[in-house]
Amino acid sequence: MVTVGVDETASRRGHRYVTVFLDMQRKREPVIFAVPGCGKDAIQAFSAFLAAHGGDPNNVVEVVCDMSPAFLSGVTEHLPKAEVTVDWFHIVQTFTKRLDEVRKKERREQGHPKSLRWALLKNLDNKNLTPKQLSALQELVADQSATADAWVIKEKLRWIQKAPTPRAARWRITNYLKVMQAAVSEKSLLKPMGKALATLERHADAVVRRWLSGLTNARLEGMNGLFQAARSRARGYRNEANFIAMIYLIGSPVGRLFDQAKST
Repeated sequence: MVTVGVDETASRRGHRYVTVFLDMQRKREPVIFAVPGCGKDAIQAFSAFLAAHGGDPNNVVEVVCDMSPAFLSGVTEHLPKAEVTVDWFHIVQTFTKRLDEVRKKERREQGHPKSLRWALLKNLDNKNLTPKQLSALQELVADQSATADAWVIKEKLRWIQKAPTPRAARWRITNYLKVMQAAVSEKSLLKPMGKALATLERHADAVVRRWLSGLTNARLEGMNGLFQAARSRARGYRNEANFIAMIYLIGSPVGRLFDQAKST
């Protein structure tokens, strides 16, 4: 196991989590490990698990994860040979969260078009906006509000995402930050977007690394949806051990093994 995807999934209310690790090299039969908690302690538990089962934490050369400081410090300490790749999904998620903060602040001072909230959260490239949502966006942009500026800043991330090479990605990030940081300095309501830009600047090297390895956490994010669906159907689990058992059942190739057994 040399490349690992890491993501946390909620186990119950009250900020209780289980952290899931995925072997990024095995496509058909994913190897996963799940541990209660999140952050640095979860990385330490994974490192100990590898050592206890004949593995070597020093063999892990790349970890794909979000930008949690606890995760990052855990990788540095317990997987010392690993480089961190920040998944693009988490960059967009950060900007979307800050955009919603701008919307909420501005809404207290002035009215917003109806249907705006969900229009801002949707992916414009998917062309799945309803007529009312599209009209709300057009009205927002025409007003030249702070929320409109924040939305444009978030949407311009696609220019970076479409960079054809790591060098082009680095060049686009540098120029994007220069232009957008100047823009947010002109309006106090855009301060949350300034924080998002600072996050991108701080983790630029880890973001660019995705162009080098081609690795993303898309598969793990998809599995996370299945884990949460199972938790909802069960109306929660009494403890993390039961939830982890369900994670292993969902994430393991046991269904494929049953199918093979039936065919023999």
